[in-house]
Amino acid sequence: MCGRYYMDIDDKEIKKIADEAEKNIYQDYSTGEIFPSDVAPILVSGQQGPRPILAKWGFPKWDGKGIIINARLESAEEKQMFKNLVSSGRCIVPASAYFEWKKEEASKTKYIIHRDNSILYMAGLYTAVQHEHRQMSIFEQRDTDICYTIITRDASPSVSFIHNRMPLIFDSSGAKDYLNGRSMDNLLEISAISLLSRAVR
Repeated sequence: MCGRYYMDIDDKEIKKIADEAEKNIYQDYSTGEIFPSDVAPILVSGQQGPRPILAKWGFPKWDGKGIIINARLESAEEKQMFKNLVSSGRCIVPASAYFEWKKEEASKTKYIIHRDNSILYMAGLYTAVQHEHRQMSIFEQRDTDICYTIITRDASPSVSFIHNRMPLIFDSSGAKDYLNGRSMDNLLEISAISLLSRAVR
């Protein structure tokens, strides 16, 4: 799974994505450690390649109680919430690293997981969510959020000792293939990314 990730705004590539996203949608966004329901930059398909926008992490549950932050690669095409987005709502979630917790007998150890000298391009799905109960003015009867979720897969050997799930991660070339509609069945072929990890607490 992926329950937190990190955006180092001092990283030139991350800063470029964030600055471009802010131009497209003027809105406050989070950097540093990103939590569910935070607003952060994502990349979507555009006419001239990947285009940064700002979006909120987590799809609202059907009953309005809580959010869904991850989608399993193995079942995304079958789940009602995700299946249409596999073809029309793909996104990439850029990150400097992500966090995972290793369960031990009486405690959990937090690990930071990253690549060597490169950011992570995590596969995601995004959609527009309308909130009819949030009236913005006497002229507007609803408000809209762009929301995203991160796709997860079985963990690779390099991190499976921490947790049995991990985000579906690409390099920059694989990220473009994903956004351009590569078959879900073939995504694992382009996500063989070497990862580094260390305990942070």
